[in-house]
Amino acid sequence: MTSSIKIVQVAFAGNYEVLYDFFTDLDSLQVGDPVVCDTSRGYSVGKVVRFVETSTKARSWIVQRVDAEGHRQRMAARELEEMLG
Repeated sequence: MTSSIKIVQVAFAGNYEVLYDFFTDLDSLQVGDPVVCDTSRGYSVGKVVRFVETSTKARSWIVQRVDAEGHRQRMAARELEEMLG
């Protein structure tokens, strides 16, 4: 099954005023999600700002969505394990 390709605008830390366009076929992406992007300078983490219909600037792809909530849950479980010893 092939997902449809979308174009996502992403902002990176340090300059939220400049948006970069990326292709994605990830169906679960939402505005505000942290994502790993394949940039000209290597992999970078940015935040999804919006979806657009077309772009002449998109050249690279979003690699994956960052599971920040899953990470927080794992860290909380580790803290609990350490407390219970």
